[in-house]
This record gives sequence, structure tokens and C-alpha cells, in this order.
Amino acid sequence: MRAVVQVAAFLASVLIIVYGALITEDRADPRWLGMLVVVGGLWIIALWPTRGYEAIRRARPLVHLAVVLAVGFGLVTIQVLRAQLLDRDRILAKASDPTTSVVDLRRYLAERRVERGRILLTDGTVIARDQTDSQGTRYRVYEGPSSYLAGYYSPGLYGSAGLERAFDRELSGRSAGGWNVWLDGILHRPRRGNDLVLSIDPRLQQLGQTMLGERAGAAVLLDGDSGAILAFVSSPAFDPNQLSVPLGATAERVERARAYLDMLQKDGRGPLLLRPIQGLYVPGSIFKTVTAAAALESGLATPASVYRDDGALVVDSRVIIEQNRPDPSRVSFTLEEAYGYSLNVVFAQVGLELGAQRLEGMARAVGFGERIPFDLPVAPSQIAQTPDFLTSRAGIAETAFGQGQLLATPLQMALLTAAVVRDGTMPEPYLVRELRSPDGHRIWSRQTKEWRRAFSSQTAAALHDLMVWSVEHGYARAARINGAVVGGKTGTAEVGYGAPHAWFIGFAERAGKRVVVAVVVEHGGSGVQVALPIGKALLEAAVQGP
Repeated sequence: MRAVVQVAAFLASVLIIVYGALITEDRADPRWLGMLVVVGGLWIIALWPTRGYEAIRRARPLVHLAVVLAVGFGLVTIQVLRAQLLDRDRILAKASDPTTSVVDLRRYLAERRVERGRILLTDGTVIARDQTDSQGTRYRVYEGPSSYLAGYYSPGLYGSAGLERAFDRELSGRSAGGWNVWLDGILHRPRRGNDLVLSIDPRLQQLGQTMLGERAGAAVLLDGDSGAILAFVSSPAFDPNQLSVPLGATAERVERARAYLDMLQKDGRGPLLLRPIQGLYVPGSIFKTVTAAAALESGLATPASVYRDDGALVVDSRVIIEQNRPDPSRVSFTLEEAYGYSLNVVFAQVGLELGAQRLEGMARAVGFGERIPFDLPVAPSQIAQTPDFLTSRAGIAETAFGQGQLLATPLQMALLTAAVVRDGTMPEPYLVRELRSPDGHRIWSRQTKEWRRAFSSQTAAALHDLMVWSVEHGYARAARINGAVVGGKTGTAEVGYGAPHAWFIGFAERAGKRVVVAVVVEHGGSGVQVALPIGKALLEAAVQGP
């Protein structure tokens, strides 16, 4: 009977060890430590001597001590093996604080045994890769004017940022599963990380950077159907090579990197800011697209609805002066004309008729106030910065024509435009198109996903016509492209100091292909003269090909 109890105790201890290894995520988990205590008790029961006990009764204390020590060493062995075999990745993952750039050298010493994967554009152009110097030190190299899209990888100083951080597990090879990868880690065998292939078309990216030049601003061009980012321009940018500091770097190299970062941080233009997703700008008249959507969706107006604009509108103590009427002798305009001619007085009236609830509701429907699902963190666009701003009539009127306390990212406005050509739905945008193994095998690729429905298909069709009218007859006439259906809206956003921000949002459709664009030039002045030419060039190049 005693033998049965001992065997049962041993089997129970094995089951507890297996169960604890599977359910507990931390080797210091109180549940796991409690299970070890129970296992120790079961082992004592299983190992307690029975047969021949009388023969060794004089050595009874020594036998008891040997059993206890054997159990203790056994428990320590289990804990060490679990930490080495099962907790290895979790321990490494905790080696750096994800909320800061603090780096644990042990983690990066291990990772530097791995040749980090490359980051490529659609045509195979490499913008980030590993290289080894004559001393055998592996470091990151960034190539081309678009290399800032990768972020930077600086294990010897700053950690990582951008795609290098967001896809660190894939680039380092730690995301791969399977027996071989696990065994490589245990035996410290060298391996290579996976490659990221971006959706960026280098031809369009270069065009956007050339058009924007040295001016501060951003341009986002995306496939209207899939949400793939075709161009993602941010200016000014930075050189990630100067921040890429490998482990074991000389003091001179570290000092150069520190000086470069200090220069970037002191640059008032913000070169470290990835403007398409982190830049928040007053949208100006391009927000009239949201106001028009709210009026159409609620049934408050149609494109043919007529509004009076005699050059000025008094809202409480705020006097709104109309500067955009094409003919000062006209005082009546349809909603379609008001959109194409960008009449602030008309859209202030539309906003007041809508009221704060419906106007804010549409802004939220198109994504304002929420984080856009994307490969990198996106700053949420803002409807108002103070809770009571939209409680005043003046606040509602200003918001309706794109001023007030509105702030929007270029990506947000590009997705709004995408909803117009997608029958009211917004896609999930993406920058990383696929992940490839070191031998070029595709591991996964992005599939088109719908993020949300912004408005009905009927509203989308009406907005489509408004934007086309704006190009065919309104102030966006310079955006016309031969052989393509083009819609657009310009914006000149007052910011309280300096020249206004210049905006353009638009789409082009040709031969079944639909692309959308959003362009902002900081303090650029007129949207028609400054932002529109950049947007048109990108749309034209995208739909007409090389």
C-alpha cells in the first residue's frame, strides 16, 4: 500500500510540474512557487525510505537529510531548467523598458548574434540592412532619402524607433516559431531575422520628396481600395545612420550621435516628427468635407440646397468675413457651389443648423478622437481641445468651416478621402506589405481590411460629386488630370501666427485604379497655389504609371 502511495505522489508531482510550466508566465509567479512547495512535499513522500529501514536505523538522521537535500536540489534544478528553456524569451523581453529608451546590454549582446532583417520598398530597394566592419562589429546601415521611414536601431545608445521598434521581433527573428528557432536560442547558434517589405512605391516617394523639397510638411498617397501607403513623405527628415550606434562603439562615435540628436531636438522644425501620422494641423477648408457629410447624412441638405452669402455673417460677437465668393454680386449659392468655392459663411450656417451633436458625431464617425489602426502609433485627430468649445454658436460655426480648435493628421484626412471613393467605408491603412524569410519566402502578406463605415453609400456618392465639381468648376480646377476622374478640396488654414498652412486632399480614378492623397505644407500659404500642385503630381503619377 505504501508503494502505491509513493508512486501516486511521484506521478502527481510530474503532473503539477507540467501544469505549472504551461499556465504560469513568470518563474517568480506565486502560483508556480506554491506548486514547487507542493511538489517538494510529494517528492519527500515518494522518496521516503521504507524497505531495509531497520538495517539502517542508526543512520536515520543522515538518510532523512539526504532525502531533503535531494528534493531541494531537484526543485532548484527544475527552476533553473524552466528559466533557461521556457522563460528565456520572456526574460529577454523584459530586458528593456518599452516606455523608455533604456537598453539592457545583455539583451542586445544576444541580439547582435542575429543578422537583423532588411527593410525594403516594393521594387526591392533596401533602405535598412546590417553590415559588419573589419573588427566584426555588426551595425545598422540606412540607405537612400527614404531611409527615415525605417526609424533607427541604436543598441549601443538609444535603442530603437519607428518600424525598427514596432517590428523588432520580426526583424530580429524572435517572432518565428518552431523547434529549430527554439534550439538556435538554446545553443546560441547564429540566425538571421526576417525582411520587411513596405508598400511604398519608390518612384512616388521620390516624387513627393522632390515636390515638397525643403519645406516643412507631409504628403500621404494611398491606394483607395486596399489602404496600402504608396508614398509617405515627411519633411524635414533625419539621417538614421547618425543615430545608429552599435555595441562597442568608440567614444567618438557615441559623442557624434549625441551631438546629432541634440541638434535635431533643438531644430524648431521638428525633423524627428513623422508628420503624416504625428503632425497635428488645423485642417482649414478641407474639413468642410466632414461638415458636408454630416448635412447630407442627416438629410439636412442636398447638393442643390441654396444658402445666402452676402459677404459676412455675425455669430454672437464673432464676425465671419467671406473672402472666397467668385462673384461679389451673387448672394445665393448651392451647397455644391459653396463647397467648390469654399464659402466659409455658407458652411458656418450649415454647422449651426446641424448643431454640435451632429457635427461632432460625424467627425467621430470618420475617426476623429480615435487612434487609427496602423503599423506605427498615430496621433488622434482632435475635434476640440476644451470640453466647452462646441457649446457656443461661434465655436460650432468656426469648426464647421475648418478652424476653431480642430487638429488633424494628414493620414486622417487621406482616410476621409478614401471613404468618399469606397462608398463610405474606410480601410485599415498599412505601410508594411509583407514579411519574408531570409531565403525570400513570403511568411505573411497584408489583406485588405475595413476599419469602419464613416457614412452611407448615398452620402459618399454625393461627396464624390461635390469633390469632382470642385475640380471641374471650383477653385481646385488646377487638379484636373487628362483621362482621369479627379475630385479634390483645397484648404488654407489660419494658425494664429505666420502664413496659413496649405492643404489639399483629393482622389483620382482611372482604368479601375483609385488613389487618394493628402498634402499639407506648414505655413505654405494658399492651398491652391502650394499644396494642390504636389497632390496633383502624386495622383497623376500614380494613375498614369511610369
